[in-house]
Amino acid sequence: MAELLLDEEVSPAEAVVRVLEDGGVDLVVGMPGGLTIPIWDALYDHPHTIRSVLVREETRAGVVAEVYGRLTGRPAVAMGQGAFLTAAAIGAIEGHVSATPMLLFGDLSDGGPYALHGPYQSGDGRYGAWDAPGLFGSVCKEVFVANSPEEAPHCAQLALKHAVSGEPGPVAVLFSARSVRGRVGPESRPRLYRRGAAPIGGTSAVETAALARAAELLAGADRPAIVAGGGVRLSGAFDELSRLATELAAPVATTANGKSALAETDPLAVGVFGNFGTPIANAVVGDADVVLVVGSKLGPTDTANEHPELLDPTRQAIIQVDVEPTNLAWTTPVEVAVAGDAKVVLSRLRDELSGRGSDRRDGRTAWLQAAVDQHGRFDAPELTSSAVPTLPQRVIGDLSATLPPEAIVCCDAGENRIFMTHYFRSVASGSFIQPAGVGAMGYAIPGALAARLAHPDRPAVAVCGDGGFAIGMNGLMTAREEELPITVVVLNNGALGWVLHGQRERTIASRFADFDHAAIAHSMGVEGIRITDPDALGPAIEGALASGQTTVVDVVTSLDESYHKVTSPLLRRR
Repeated sequence: MAELLLDEEVSPAEAVVRVLEDGGVDLVVGMPGGLTIPIWDALYDHPHTIRSVLVREETRAGVVAEVYGRLTGRPAVAMGQGAFLTAAAIGAIEGHVSATPMLLFGDLSDGGPYALHGPYQSGDGRYGAWDAPGLFGSVCKEVFVANSPEEAPHCAQLALKHAVSGEPGPVAVLFSARSVRGRVGPESRPRLYRRGAAPIGGTSAVETAALARAAELLAGADRPAIVAGGGVRLSGAFDELSRLATELAAPVATTANGKSALAETDPLAVGVFGNFGTPIANAVVGDADVVLVVGSKLGPTDTANEHPELLDPTRQAIIQVDVEPTNLAWTTPVEVAVAGDAKVVLSRLRDELSGRGSDRRDGRTAWLQAAVDQHGRFDAPELTSSAVPTLPQRVIGDLSATLPPEAIVCCDAGENRIFMTHYFRSVASGSFIQPAGVGAMGYAIPGALAARLAHPDRPAVAVCGDGGFAIGMNGLMTAREEELPITVVVLNNGALGWVLHGQRERTIASRFADFDHAAIAHSMGVEGIRITDPDALGPAIEGALASGQTTVVDVVTSLDESYHKVTSPLLRRR
């Protein structure tokens, strides 16, 4: 029997918070302001069910909510006053492209009965005001506007449903002045019922015929390969992916967004494929006769701009699995399209394949080993180089060798992310996060904060360039205030590396002065270590993790290495 959400009259803000509780939301992050203040006030009475976190700027709130949703599958709320919440659009865009469940709560700052008199800050979209619903609608899956007290909690319920249903994504709720005043209760209309936390993704039903055809192709393949995208993380299908790959003896490449879907210490893991992919990943995907693509839209950075040596539906049988049917065969024709949640489909596929194709296992294993012998795997000599200034690859090599399996690594944007995508060897499934959807700088530090909030017992490491650190460093204040210890590793080469190396000899607006980021960290009341000797790096990372304190490890790195070195030759062979 249905149960009413409210058994007494309460403020609309209190009703909104009870909707969040009922829906399993346990984190609100942002800055109080405007018409959101009543909701913050209601949160004061719910500290044991919903954690409220203050950040110093709304962009960090958007990123924290996005990464939290990506790691847990549960939407968090980024909340702030309308005009200023627009800064959280960076996280929302990433969530929109990467299919992350998250909520944005803002207001219209509409001035109530004076909304048509050009009120200060108004975003209701009418004459003299800016259009908040239109702006957030461009970066969110849905936008709900609450125009009455009764609509405030109802909009929150609808937002929770839409954020996790089908292909997940960001959903915004904008509160008008009228919606946060008055009272709501059991007699309000529409009536509010307890709904609980909605399951993420779509139906668990999978078309039997498509599944059988996929299994038939995989069982008969001489050289099957798996491409794992962000949908594997979204579904939490790490174990199912590993078991299927083992059953098939098939190598697993990932998209950038899917990196660490299979721990890259696994013998079947070959790293990221595509524009900045590892040579072995691009080689095995390109040579495969059957390719199983799970949870990826196969965008141009994945396919090296549709290079036929990488993926070619005229010579390869491509099987695509996605929770969103419209993503199937969106960019690339496929032999078999399977609509369904990755966790369900991979489990069903393994059951279908049990005992089939075992006569081909030795050949598949020999094929992968030949590729390893020819191309190597996470063993570039630069990873252990003693060159001074420290090579960025050496930083990444020491991170791979030093971090414990339970650590979560959050990457930033820029050239440092390209190096990390290519060289870093994740040691556990689901342990690597990066902004592969929109590629926004300043992502790593708030991402690491979200990792600590989602998994308090796991170390969180932010890896960024000096450009990304400058954008996101106010997150160190939040780390200190909220007692969320993170380790921040800065690749400090004094430049916007990707921009500068792309400019070649015509460099402009891409170099920085020499800043000591360890000293900056000290001034914020956290630890800081400056590294100029590559041999001191490993011990510094170990010490930072062991200290239990927020620590910035500022590594002076070489500007001689560039993203050109890890750009796939396929991009130059068209």
